[in-house]
Amino acid sequence: MKVATARLALLIGVVLAATPIVSAAQLDPETSKAWDHYIESVRSQMQRRASGAAPFLWIDEDTGRREAVRRGETLVQPAQKDSPAKVGRGLVFDWTGAVFLPNTTIRHIFKVLNEFDRYDEFYNPAVVSAKLLEDTGRSQRFSVVVSDKTAFVSTTVESEYSSETTCLDERHCYNIIHSTRIQQIENYNSPRERKLPPDEGFLWRLYSVQRYEEQDGGVYAELETVALTRDIPPELRWLITPILRHLPRNSMLATLQKTRSAVCAGETPTSPDQPTRRTEPELIHAPAVSPAAATFR
Repeated sequence: MKVATARLALLIGVVLAATPIVSAAQLDPETSKAWDHYIESVRSQMQRRASGAAPFLWIDEDTGRREAVRRGETLVQPAQKDSPAKVGRGLVFDWTGAVFLPNTTIRHIFKVLNEFDRYDEFYNPAVVSAKLLEDTGRSQRFSVVVSDKTAFVSTTVESEYSSETTCLDERHCYNIIHSTRIQQIENYNSPRERKLPPDEGFLWRLYSVQRYEEQDGGVYAELETVALTRDIPPELRWLITPILRHLPRNSMLATLQKTRSAVCAGETPTSPDQPTRRTEPELIHAPAVSPAAATFR
């Protein structure tokens, strides 16, 4: 079975952070190092989940979450009480969401979400285009262009990502992605269009983890997206901070629901309760993923 990339978590990451009311800024070494340290803790937690030292799914960490998701609710929650968190001269947004996809299998979800040429349809209107750049059977590289207009400004971001998927057994898989290039585009689709240099936009880094458990006649899907943006100037915090506290939740909810719609609109598997048979035994071993880029809008 082909490996799935971090399609939906990526989209959350790019659409997640907030309206780009502030100007661009360059990522500095101190903030980059602080980001790497933060991501190391996220990666360590996923390794604990994969080894069985912690529940594989976030919904099993608190009573009632699994039941709520099974009933059709979409759960979204920040990883920290005070979100976003200050890291160096930037801000880290760390959010987790969960949704239940009925009458499907992990294999079917991967099949649908590997249709990059349909992302503008699945995640309309935010996603302009998406393209698969490389597929080794175990890992993938892909690009996405996201464009959004708000009451304040129009923002477009072009990003490239690296993705690896690990299947622990026939019913449990997880996917990790990280951005390798993020460039903000000014005056998109106009004669004055130009790309800012990497690491000089409002968005700097993205790291995402997706977890899938095939159970109860469908698949429980979880997404954790961690993004790094520039800090907010003191004179604008009163205006932007409330937006940053609420927009990530709304964006993740929308992305999870659009993903469910895309998967459920596809061909329904004949026997969703039957385990998915895989032929790539190497996927049982978790890959080492270096902390790299992440970004928000």
